[in-house]
Amino acid sequence: MPLFETIKHTYKHLWSDASTASFRKYPSPERPDILSIDILSKEIDPTTGVLKCTKLIICKGNTPSWLKSILGSGECLFYEETTVDPKNKIMTLKTKNLNFTNILGVDEVCTYEQHPENEEWTLFTQEATVTSSIFGVARKMEAFCLDRFVANAGKGRKIMEDTIIKVKKEAEESLASFDKTLTSIKHEAEQSIEKAFSTAEDILPIIKLDDKQSTVQNSNISQQLNNNKKK
Repeated sequence: MPLFETIKHTYKHLWSDASTASFRKYPSPERPDILSIDILSKEIDPTTGVLKCTKLIICKGNTPSWLKSILGSGECLFYEETTVDPKNKIMTLKTKNLNFTNILGVDEVCTYEQHPENEEWTLFTQEATVTSSIFGVARKMEAFCLDRFVANAGKGRKIMEDTIIKVKKEAEESLASFDKTLTSIKHEAEQSIEKAFSTAEDILPIIKLDDKQSTVQNSNISQQLNNNKKK
């Protein structure tokens, strides 16, 4: 009979920050057992805006000798499907093991959603199902995997919290850099306008003088023509 475990946790951060951090939490020194995470596919539905992503995760942990003798290897492969719905603010990650499936089945579902009691928080739900069919050690194997799941879940929450803070800090720094650039552009524009007005003020008296001289010359010519007519 499979063993189940469900863990709930509230991140006191916006869903957008939590969902972004989820993609960036690994690699992490807190989880050296996660060797690599490779994206296999990624697509966005242009109508709904829903993102779908698949990954291959390779892990290698400290497997006890009794379990290693059954599995034959300490390296595990996992397939993960991620769905991000930004409109409804729900992110779902479904993970299952790819090797040792005839001995052990591990299924995990993680959900990030906007907290129902506070829209500035994120409710995280993590569920695991472990199934083994090995006669004599099935229950022991299931219990070990579930204990490992609970221990890693605690590490994962800490990694997420640290990553969310990092994401928010980077966003603030980017915004500050943008404001600084915008202020610089505005200052340069103001200087250019001042310079243009200053140049115009320097040129204007010359134009006015030229206009005055032209008026005098035209007046003299007109007077000369009138004098000629009188003669």
